[in-house]
Amino acid sequence: MAVIGITDDQCAGAGKQGVSPFISTVRPSRNEQRLAFAIVLGSMLAFLGTAPFAQVPLTPIPAFLPAYQSAIIVGNVITFILLLGQYDILRSRGLFVIACSYLFNAAMAIFHALSFPGLFAPTGLLDSGPQTTAWLYFFWHGSFPLFVVAYVMLKGQVVTAIERRIPLAWALWSAVIIALVLASAFMLLATKGAWLLPHIMSGDLDAGAKIFVALAVWLLSLAALTLLWWRKPHSLLDMWLMVIMLIWIFDVALAAVLNHGRYDVGWYMGRVYGLMAASFVLLALLLENGKLYVQLASASARERAYIRAIA
Repeated sequence: MAVIGITDDQCAGAGKQGVSPFISTVRPSRNEQRLAFAIVLGSMLAFLGTAPFAQVPLTPIPAFLPAYQSAIIVGNVITFILLLGQYDILRSRGLFVIACSYLFNAAMAIFHALSFPGLFAPTGLLDSGPQTTAWLYFFWHGSFPLFVVAYVMLKGQVVTAIERRIPLAWALWSAVIIALVLASAFMLLATKGAWLLPHIMSGDLDAGAKIFVALAVWLLSLAALTLLWWRKPHSLLDMWLMVIMLIWIFDVALAAVLNHGRYDVGWYMGRVYGLMAASFVLLALLLENGKLYVQLASASARERAYIRAIA
């Protein structure tokens, strides 16, 4: 099989030279590294300040969860579209996997919202039970780190000539099928297969087994973070994924380990961290697109000036 001998790492080198200025190939600048460090430091300080009060009960806010889930869904879908656009140019397997992960996150957020008790129905929709929503949260938060691990393992592989010729529509539908099939399988397991799973909720309060499930998700996030750090050189996308994995750990800690149930300080703050995690790559992609537009406009202006000068 003929191959095009260009790896993602080689693309990253090109990005550093200005040939391919994409978030998945370009190295983070010093200012971007300082920004990421400031976000991590601020998140850690907020976590340390919140953790002692994680079990303090708060008033349920009916509008909070729909607003939160809507923001998560919209943000993840937009991120998926932007990453898929970069995949269409670079044809990186790792980039395709991480794009799929954001569409999967959106699908899981939809199922999580539909199953949440009292949101659309007293016990949730889609034949949900008392354990469904909590298990969907852990399936969701445990699967995204696995997508990140797959991204790390695949991002340096050589892109074949056949992969270069795959129509974007095929990649799009493949991503949709992967995300929906995986999310639907978790939904079925959390509803029809609930009898196979241990009880982790007692009404709105946590059950004893929940801590062990949360620790397993924690370990997956830590493994993904370690692999990202170990696999160098780091692209801008790698850096933000590392930030997201740290935020993911804070999210699970507050919303599933240190808190006592739904609608307490830890539960609400965990959702705040979840929204932050869903936003970083999207904001980086939007800023990148803005920079590319400015560069294009500047190049066009220089070209017009040159044409006028020689006319």
